[in-house]
Amino acid sequence: MIRHVVLCKIKQNAPLQKIKEEIENLKEKIEVIKHIEVGIDIRFDSNPSDFCIITEVEDTTDLKTYATHPEHLKVIEFLKQYLTERRVVDYYVQ
Repeated sequence: MIRHVVLCKIKQNAPLQKIKEEIENLKEKIEVIKHIEVGIDIRFDSNPSDFCIITEVEDTTDLKTYATHPEHLKVIEFLKQYLTERRVVDYYVQ
């Protein structure tokens, strides 16, 4: 199993709940997704990201399918207008 973690910072006017819904709805549209969630930061740290996306897929083939899927690309296009920073970590889990 591969866990794909994305940390994002966004502009102040970004519709965070809408972003969360759009991302989490990908589970219904992309069959290789085993799990997906969006965590919105609680503002405890002084230099936080605004939210994280945690996605799990079976293997690198599925990760590529997810990354290039048209529904995922639509969400990325929607998100781009609000993003100011993005960081990614992909790692194997058991």
